[in-house]
Amino acid sequence: MEKEERRRVRLYISDDVRDLLEKRKILTEDLEQGIEWAEKSGARLVHRSTGHLLAHHPLATVTYWVEYSPREDGYEIHNAYSHRMEILEDIK
Repeated sequence: MEKEERRRVRLYISDDVRDLLEKRKILTEDLEQGIEWAEKSGARLVHRSTGHLLAHHPLATVTYWVEYSPREDGYEIHNAYSHRMEILEDIK
């Protein structure tokens, strides 16, 4: 989606996670895109013991991963990381 067309989602990010994102050079916009895609497509994993959701979003040659939980007015970010990888999938 074009950035102007996207609805901004509210992210709740602790100081520790924000420091981690900065260290890993991950932008909040990358997390927003991953969550939006996961919520729209249903392409996400659920951690059985924590209930946290895990979504991925490929952007150029990097795939971003975000671990999050829905909140009433947004999403709480628990962790995020990236890998230089391409995931090939057939979503129906």
